Amino acid sequence: MENVLRTLIWDEQVSLTLVDATEIVNEAIRLHGLSRPAALVLGKTLSVMTFMSACLKEETGEVSVSLKGNGRGGKLSVSGNYALRIRGYIDCPQAVTEGGDEEAECLGSEGSLTIIRDDGYSRPFVGACALNSSGSVERAFEEYYRISEQLPTHIAASIGFTPEGTCAYAGTVVLQPLPFADEETLKKLPARKRLEEIAASVKALGLEKAAEIYFSAKSAGLNLRKAEYKCNCSKEYLSGVLVSLGKDQLKDILREDGEIKVHCHYCNKDYRFTEEDVEKMFP
Repeated sequence: MENVLRTLIWDEQVSLTLVDATEIVNEAIRLHGLSRPAALVLGKTLSVMTFMSACLKEETGEVSVSLKGNGRGGKLSVSGNYALRIRGYIDCPQAVTEGGDEEAECLGSEGSLTIIRDDGYSRPFVGACALNSSGSVERAFEEYYRISEQLPTHIAASIGFTPEGTCAYAGTVVLQPLPFADEETLKKLPARKRLEEIAASVKALGLEKAAEIYFSAKSAGLNLRKAEYKCNCSKEYLSGVLVSLGKDQLKDILREDGEIKVHCHYCNKDYRFTEEDVEKMFP
């Protein structure tokens, strides 16, 4: 089922994106065994990454984000591509907070956000900004768009959990006024609290109904797509990476450890390479 909606609203003066990332967040929880604070911060970042991936123009396009805060969760790394395959991890998946603002304690209020976006053209675009003191994932991305892309962007992500620790809902709303948006249109932009309420209702209402109720979006202009949590690692891909180390170095590792172990942080999967595997790399 489609879980990303994009369209233009209010006389085509504002770009609207709605994301229901519930399944994506639950897959991250399953793969990484996330605590609630870690799932909240990583889940919001995965949700915003889904939006950013949906903005890519070329089939070879990719985008990645590195969020380095001073919170209990440590660094977050998330990436996505044109096909809306999203993946990510957090350094401390079992991060525990002290009962205050879980998001702020897990993310932190100092650090940096770095975006690398490859649109499939000549060279990737790299943009960065400092984390603001809010400790909010959404505000960090809003600051990035304001500073690095000079694009006013309003983002709200809301995630709820079941008593068992799984994700009950993960909704995200992104509004981007176009350069020619007039003052009357800009006045329609909901306040942050209202946007958060809308984000929380996306799963229950469904994308199309939410777009219609809150933004008077017409069904004829909706672009609906399916995003999923999916890692692109494989033994074949990692073999190509290991070849760059050279046969002699790989042989040294085999002599010391008996096998070569490679761990993928994105899907938490281990790969093992034997002497026979190494020989096949260098025919």
